[in-house]
Amino acid sequence: MIDRPFIGRSQTEMPPFRFIHAADLHLDSPFRGLTEVAPTLQTLLRDATLQAFDNIVDLCLKRRVDFLLIAGDVYDARDRSLRAVTRLRRSFERLGSTPAFLCHGNHDPWDGTLSWPANVCVFGTESVEAKPVFRDGQEIARVYGISYPTEKVVENLALKFRRDADAPWAIGLLHANVGGNPNHGNYAPCQLDDLKQSGFDYWALGHVHTRQVLHERDPVIVYPGNPQGRHVNETGPRGCYVVDVDAAGYVEYEFVPVDVVRWDDQIISIEGIRDMEELVQCVDNRVQALQREHQREGMIVRWQLQGRGELHRELSRPGRVDELLAVVRERWGARPGFVWTESFIDNTDPEIDRAALLQEENLLGDFLRLAETDDETTLEKFRRAMGEVFDDPRIRRSLDAPTDEQLRGWIRAAERLGIDRLLKGNE
Repeated sequence: MIDRPFIGRSQTEMPPFRFIHAADLHLDSPFRGLTEVAPTLQTLLRDATLQAFDNIVDLCLKRRVDFLLIAGDVYDARDRSLRAVTRLRRSFERLGSTPAFLCHGNHDPWDGTLSWPANVCVFGTESVEAKPVFRDGQEIARVYGISYPTEKVVENLALKFRRDADAPWAIGLLHANVGGNPNHGNYAPCQLDDLKQSGFDYWALGHVHTRQVLHERDPVIVYPGNPQGRHVNETGPRGCYVVDVDAAGYVEYEFVPVDVVRWDDQIISIEGIRDMEELVQCVDNRVQALQREHQREGMIVRWQLQGRGELHRELSRPGRVDELLAVVRERWGARPGFVWTESFIDNTDPEIDRAALLQEENLLGDFLRLAETDDETTLEKFRRAMGEVFDDPRIRRSLDAPTDEQLRGWIRAAERLGIDRLLKGNE
């Protein structure tokens, strides 16, 4: 997969070079939301974050990069597992003499207790440090970085970065929330203009788990996202960026997936599906299409059942969705190229004449008319209420704050539940 939306340029003549920008490894982090999994898949899922970083190192060696950047949250917590540290050290040793530069973020604040091979540079916490990168005795780039001393850093660290006048090509390595992304903790908050006006050529960012190119050139500002999705809100390809800088300072960046197991969220409409057997066949067809399209070692899928139809009543029966889950897991969950079903979410609706019911002067009609209003104030009230819950750091360690789309989904689910209950009351 290639993501080359634009080419940026620096004014400095230099030898061409190549580097990889990765972030948010969260090594040895467990997958969230999986209440159970086939025994044959347990080891694969447990090793997924570690294997994804191994894939990054393989890519470094294959592409013959000049250096590797890791922009924070190397580990999932301050208490690093021995397993994660050992695998990380082994991976760095595989790089040989290729330099690796890393900073620590909110999940893994720097404590200075670990030592690393000579090719590894870990940025400290006192001030922004500048580290040169040499090839054949000539400096080709200078990497600037700083690590978090604690989990919560509220200072704008971007303002501490100052480019040296003699730097041939300047890279800022920073774990930060740019522009106040509401789906991530507001740590080391800064604005896009802080980075654009810095005089740097490239900002290697970390913290936001979905890849984003915030600025396409002069400077290039990129979040690569995490290299391995760990729950159903981290769907789609996950990886890193391979960045090429030519002798004139032109920049090309290519997104390369390295994830081992890919998360996906699939929608199936029940309209026209007559019974559970037809629904299972529909899932079978979709699974085969996913296997052909992605050709991964494995996938984890949440299936969203939507639409109106006669199958809604069957799905509403106690235990029917659980039975569907068990059947699909048995068919596709423990084979090469597996597709494990995380869950089925029943968002279906009964077959009703909504227009006619809206005209009725009864409790159901009143409820439907109330549900028809798209009240942004209701969403805002819900958002504030949930925000109070997710401000608790103990909850944030295990769950990501819900997005606006998720909140809207919960509101729609409440509407469907209300309609179902009121319809039953009319029967």
